Amino acid sequence: MVTFLLLGGVAIPATAQPAFGEAASRGPLVTMCKVLKGTPVELTVSVPRQVADKLLTDTDSYEGPCALYGKSESLGNGKVTAFSQSVGLEPKVIGLLAEDSTFDGLPYHPMSSQLWCYDKDQDGTIGEMECAGGHERALPLNPIFTTAVDTTFTYVLANWNPMGHIPPGVWDTAHFDVHFYMNPNRERTAIRPGPCPQLTNCDDYKLGKILPEEKYRHPDYADLDAVEPAMGNHLLDTKTPELNGGEFTSTFIYGSWNGKITFYEPMVNLEQYNGLRSGEIEDSCTDIKAPQAWQRSGWYPTKYCLRHRDNRGETLTTLEDFVYRKAG
Repeated sequence: MVTFLLLGGVAIPATAQPAFGEAASRGPLVTMCKVLKGTPVELTVSVPRQVADKLLTDTDSYEGPCALYGKSESLGNGKVTAFSQSVGLEPKVIGLLAEDSTFDGLPYHPMSSQLWCYDKDQDGTIGEMECAGGHERALPLNPIFTTAVDTTFTYVLANWNPMGHIPPGVWDTAHFDVHFYMNPNRERTAIRPGPCPQLTNCDDYKLGKILPEEKYRHPDYADLDAVEPAMGNHLLDTKTPELNGGEFTSTFIYGSWNGKITFYEPMVNLEQYNGLRSGEIEDSCTDIKAPQAWQRSGWYPTKYCLRHRDNRGETLTTLEDFVYRKAG
């Protein structure tokens, strides 16, 4: 078995240790990232289930192979970080890690980072309703991961929306939009604000309305006119409960721009995160409705998950259960 030390974000092979003597024969082994007490060292190990449970209780260890961490930024009273977990060249998890303290002290005023604004009423001032995007954090994944692993995802864009967004009565509650982007950040940020719907530049709005071919879109997903500056179009699941009289907890969105699928997005109600960290809501995974074909070859997720690490005080929004897809 090969194990790895994670030092400064770099995975370094380490000499494997015996799997806890005779305990190794007691049932299937569990892959864990063992965090050595009092050090920044993380070590991928395989241990019996009962040993894994003890590590989760007594240490800052976590399940799965050790992560490669991307960029972190402050939000609320904590920070958010892009991360990935993989085995060899196969991705296991791509995600956004939020310290539990992130959800304390979240900004409500102003309602956005005011990066993408347009003076729509031409009165010479920018009002709060003339800015799009919420509070934005653009977080590249670790370049070791994006260079080595054949996946199209390169960065996470986390948007905190304290007042939600349209349509009224559906998504106008406090929530996070967690975008996993496939197109370059420079292409995303080139989508300008302007006077067209959702404060988008009118020429760019037209590009956002150019949809991918039908085979690249699940039939339940439709263009409901949700093009936004510095994001692109949002293709929405017409069968999602909140669009059919139900409650909004979390939902999955496909993003597109100028004929291409550009991001995967779990949209998550703040109440879900608060429920996860309080223990009132259990971890969950939801199947992603897949199209018939993919525009680019690579590893794609089949589920998005919401998880909490009780021993570490961390809440995770992840893409998981990857399958290799060939373009066609």
